[in-house]
Amino acid sequence: MEEQKEQPKEWPDTVAFQDEYTRKFLVSPKEVKDGYYLFRSQTGGFTMLFPEEARMDEGLYEKHEKEYERSFIRGSRQKENVAYTIHVIYENDEITEDIDTNLFLLSSRAYANYDGEYKKMKGDKVTIYFAKKERHTSNNGKQNVVYKFFASIKSNHSHQAVQFIYTIGCDDINKKCHIDVAKEEERAKMLMHSIKFQD
Repeated sequence: MEEQKEQPKEWPDTVAFQDEYTRKFLVSPKEVKDGYYLFRSQTGGFTMLFPEEARMDEGLYEKHEKEYERSFIRGSRQKENVAYTIHVIYENDEITEDIDTNLFLLSSRAYANYDGEYKKMKGDKVTIYFAKKERHTSNNGKQNVVYKFFASIKSNHSHQAVQFIYTIGCDDINKKCHIDVAKEEERAKMLMHSIKFQD
């Protein structure tokens, strides 16, 4: 029988823990890094950091056995008037060994057929293929820029891989919004590097 998580008298007053569906994915109400909890995938395949001001989109969640899982995370930082999404696709299958095909799929998912280069970062446990792109949009004469940071994170020791897409833009384009692109890239990379595959 699975050991029940101890229920605290009150959940933390954060978007992540106040959302009942999101809570199912969070290991503990204790922060593991300032502003972040530990997320565990329902396949048991990986863990990663999860921002306190974000929640899971239940309608877009998908899982097949232990081989495939798709999570869609939405967050906003109201003081900065920014909104972001994190799209995470986990696979544990031999197909992940075909890096070119996986990057092709990531390019089409992330940016309507991104055709730029990926920067390869090889570590002991994972290899990350990273790219970024910005898109300029116009709505009722208002200009907006959406920034995307995306990567394929591949285990060096198994068939496990994650496609990770971090998208950020102004929440309300009628209000002032300043996005520090370098900081957001740093944040995206920090989340990517936080992914730990479980054996």
